[in-house]
Amino acid sequence: MDEQTTSLTPLERLGASRRSFLALAGAGASAATLAACAGGGGGGDEDGSDGGGSVTGENTSEDNPLGVDGATPVEAVIFDGGYGTAYAEAAGEKYKEVYPEAEVEVHGTVNIQPDLQPRFAGGNPPDVFDNSGAQKLAIDGLVPQLADLDDLLKAPMLDGEGTVEENLLPGVTSPGMFGGKFLGMNYVYTVFALWYSAKEFEEKGWSVPQTWEELMTLGETVKGEGRYLFSYGGQNASNYYQEMALSLAAKFGGPEVLKSIDKLEEGAFEQDAIVQAYDAMAEAVEAGYFEPGGEGIKHTDAQTNWVQGNSVFYPSGSWIENEQASVTPEGYQMTGAPVPSLDGSSMPNEAFHGTAAEQFFVPSGGENPAGGAEFLRIMLSKEQAANFAELTKAPSVVKDTVPDDGFGSSALASVNKMISDAGENTFTYNFSDWYGLGPDSITNWTSFLKGDIDAATLRQQEQAMIDKVREDDAVTKFEVDS
Repeated sequence: MDEQTTSLTPLERLGASRRSFLALAGAGASAATLAACAGGGGGGDEDGSDGGGSVTGENTSEDNPLGVDGATPVEAVIFDGGYGTAYAEAAGEKYKEVYPEAEVEVHGTVNIQPDLQPRFAGGNPPDVFDNSGAQKLAIDGLVPQLADLDDLLKAPMLDGEGTVEENLLPGVTSPGMFGGKFLGMNYVYTVFALWYSAKEFEEKGWSVPQTWEELMTLGETVKGEGRYLFSYGGQNASNYYQEMALSLAAKFGGPEVLKSIDKLEEGAFEQDAIVQAYDAMAEAVEAGYFEPGGEGIKHTDAQTNWVQGNSVFYPSGSWIENEQASVTPEGYQMTGAPVPSLDGSSMPNEAFHGTAAEQFFVPSGGENPAGGAEFLRIMLSKEQAANFAELTKAPSVVKDTVPDDGFGSSALASVNKMISDAGENTFTYNFSDWYGLGPDSITNWTSFLKGDIDAATLRQQEQAMIDKVREDDAVTKFEVDS
């Protein structure tokens, strides 16, 4: 993996993936105003420059809903990053099983743009590809070259009841919408949680806090042991605590609180829910619940301090178990739980921040678009989605494909339970990814967690970030569904 890829936190890579798609979407729409749902994605103009063209071939049938020519080769290019390529290779084997006459090629690479840009220019792109990693495609005019995957959503499951769309988790199609067309199929579901050692909690008889008051009470207990509630990496990842604060705010005031920020509204950071959440975080800072010295270390160091016992909790996405595998003590039983709720919260405690990532596209100019879409339908089968989860210890976007024991992973088991418990009570936000505000957020939050600024100043600085974007006519703005 290249240096640029490894220097990014997982949160930054997730944001970069969204920005890449949105940037190329904007280019494809000639910088027209982009429309996006709460879960992400973009829109375009109405002149047909925003992609499209059905993936369905001729001679469709009940057993072949996408009209695949079973003798035509299919090629998939997969980003060889944190999830590897074994899951896609397994889907390729399944494709051969379904279409014995087809030649199936699955290639892994970390160099998506260098490898695929010449092929798009030459008119011979792969049939399906995973646009991820630090070197994702961001080519002007790419979006008009993408096939509409709506027929994939409407197709029946390969090995389950109902359509593909009916078997997806809530909100996962939103990041792939562009100009009213579904162009990108995100495959991985990221759950943001507060992570801890279930082994420690069991040994000490602690209960996982469900309210902020319970969390602060536990903080006093932990402080009495000479330890801390939280560690943080102020050099590159203090905005993990911005995510925690915004989750607190959304649970208190509802998803609309976050939509106000996505809309770049004046006074968005002075909403009561934001004030309550940021004041709660200030309470933890003032109580000394954050491990000192965080301003001088990166996220990997902070996370190592956490799993090695300096602190009890760490807020992060569901990639955390794999990221920390080499330094997590044996028997740690890494487990995720929803961020505790503030008193008077409007959403249930089970609500959490969830979003879909790892976006796959089918080029309309490929040799076999129907085969590319069918490759995705196979990946979205119950069998292959379960295989992905078992291999990567991360959930896919397909419902009910992870067993209660999480294939032996306490982290995956807890994420699966969170998804089940929350139902439709999930939320997300996009402003930081859409407008590249991560670096400014890190600067602000590091100052706050170090104790150099108070919550009111932090809110003023974050409001100033979105005000600057709103007032800059050179920045393409994204619309948010109400």
